[in-house]
Amino acid sequence: KGWISGDVDCRTSMRSMLDSAAADAAPARPVPQAPEAPPEPRPERVQEQVAATLPVSEDYRAWAIAKMEEVPGVRYFLESSKRGRCSEGFCECFPPWRGPLCQLVEPSTVDASHRNYSAVLHYLTSDGKIDIDDIEQSLPRLWKMYNQYVDYPVVIFHDGLSMANRHRIVHASENRIWFAYVDDYLQVPEMFSKDPDRKARLDEVKWSLGYRGMCRFRSGTIFLQPVLQGFDYAMTLDTDGYFPAPILSDPIAEMHAGDYVYTWSHLLPDLPGAVMHFWEYSLMYMRMKNIHPLGTPILRQFVNEDDIRWNYQLYMNDIEIVKLDWFRSDPYQDYFRYLDSVGGFWLHRWGDHAVRTIAVGMWLPEDKVYEMDI
Repeated sequence: KGWISGDVDCRTSMRSMLDSAAADAAPARPVPQAPEAPPEPRPERVQEQVAATLPVSEDYRAWAIAKMEEVPGVRYFLESSKRGRCSEGFCECFPPWRGPLCQLVEPSTVDASHRNYSAVLHYLTSDGKIDIDDIEQSLPRLWKMYNQYVDYPVVIFHDGLSMANRHRIVHASENRIWFAYVDDYLQVPEMFSKDPDRKARLDEVKWSLGYRGMCRFRSGTIFLQPVLQGFDYAMTLDTDGYFPAPILSDPIAEMHAGDYVYTWSHLLPDLPGAVMHFWEYSLMYMRMKNIHPLGTPILRQFVNEDDIRWNYQLYMNDIEIVKLDWFRSDPYQDYFRYLDSVGGFWLHRWGDHAVRTIAVGMWLPEDKVYEMDI
């Protein structure tokens, strides 16, 4: 059982198990090699696409790879139908939709008619070689060990991917893949980027700007992304994480059956230098909102009673499941906006797992939080 992540200290000790899983987890069919981007599977203009009659047997993988050019009128059609959106001059479909106007439904490979909820699995990746190599290894294991039994759609958040890497990701496994562009991933507020002193502080942080952008994105704005609006639950997965053994009992189904809001897998401490001033600002927020730092059973797990200091333990969210309607509404988003306003994600690398832990502790009763058995 378990989820092996590159961020967890047990990586070396679990190497032999991981290598064994890798040997057994090859995709059911050979993965095509794509050193160069394949041609986009569409005519040059979307108007010509609309005129064409598309059969149900359309190559869904080709549409998954395609980066569709935005033309006049398409944005309104996609966004009003809530089947997709346009940004930065291109358009993308949301699960389960495909095609030039997101008018085709890619069916699931399993019978999900018994489900009275919707769920999605998601990754966040850069266009860098390490991340692409990692996700290319993670996806087939995800399919073999878990998703072949449930076939939830997989969304890949990114801030720009080459056509070659889109091709590699889609053809890495049997998972149904959708790409979702993140507009403001590296949009540092001007109060930091244009002030010389604060700009110097930004440059002194040892974690890359991209990593800090990831922490901010997964702390709050991820839950507001249009691609997730049609789903009840979302499972977070890291590109360098793997299931080493089959997951025979669906944790998302268990979460729904138990009416849980947050599901976690393991606890680990964070580095004090990575969350500098995070607890002090959180205490200020609690005072403004009349929340006692020892006022809930969950907070008392993470806060020392004698000195009201956070013990740096947190829910590790290299794998987690959230009930989306709670995380995209207040009070959670109010807490995120407060933290975002003081710039700690950019200036100190405040982690999304820290935000998640304290927010859950402030507002969720214990019977709404579930430890998944994986």
